[in-house]
Amino acid sequence: MIVIMGATNDDVLYFERALYNRREEIIFNRYKAFVGNYFNQEAFIIGDMYGSILTSAVLTYILEKHHIDLVIMVGKCYGVDNRTKNGDIVISSKVIDVNVDLSTVKEVGIGEIPGFQREFPVQIDIIDYLKKNVNKRAYVSSYNAVYLSSDNLSEENKKILSMNRSLFGITDERIVVDYNSSGAALACTLKDIPFVSIKVVENKFDQDSNIKHYLNVLDRYIDLGKSVVSTIGDIGRNDVLRGGVGNEYK
Repeated sequence: MIVIMGATNDDVLYFERALYNRREEIIFNRYKAFVGNYFNQEAFIIGDMYGSILTSAVLTYILEKHHIDLVIMVGKCYGVDNRTKNGDIVISSKVIDVNVDLSTVKEVGIGEIPGFQREFPVQIDIIDYLKKNVNKRAYVSSYNAVYLSSDNLSEENKKILSMNRSLFGITDERIVVDYNSSGAALACTLKDIPFVSIKVVENKFDQDSNIKHYLNVLDRYIDLGKSVVSTIGDIGRNDVLRGGVGNEYK
């Protein structure tokens, strides 16, 4: 089974509608999910997962209850540098949790939980399949980027993100920000499950959103949805999945 998870219901609407043999499942008497099939693959679709803590809690439950082969985070993200623009499709090369700053109480860097790895890399085969299908189905370019994931983009966090790339060990990579990938990355890594985030850039993370940008994101969701569903078919035919990359907790 493959999990597709979004921060809002808009993020996963395409995936819900594309399912066949669809049935409903309620988690914690609150969160509605849909289970069905794409091609020969069973899929579990859930939205309304805003924030890394909620994402990690609900996804941990799903991973315990079902046999999951891959988790795909979808939705929108925000560019940190000028190389990303509204409507770009960005695939995670790795995820870093920037909610975490325990440097005042432990000898760790920002984004590092003591005893845990700081970065969560993504399996390269999954990235390659997604890039191929975006280029084929969406007729647009996709980019790899480091996902910095934070529940709360305070002014101080924004200053850190925009001025201190080296703080996170990032050199020339593109950087985007989202709100839930770190929760999925941690839950999946602890269970040795591959994961990836593929999202549409709405705008720069320090700019106000507007309706034109958001409508363009919604249009791009169709391209993203076709690309992800095609990738699921490719993965099922070619059996490329293996355990999570960089897992120190086996």
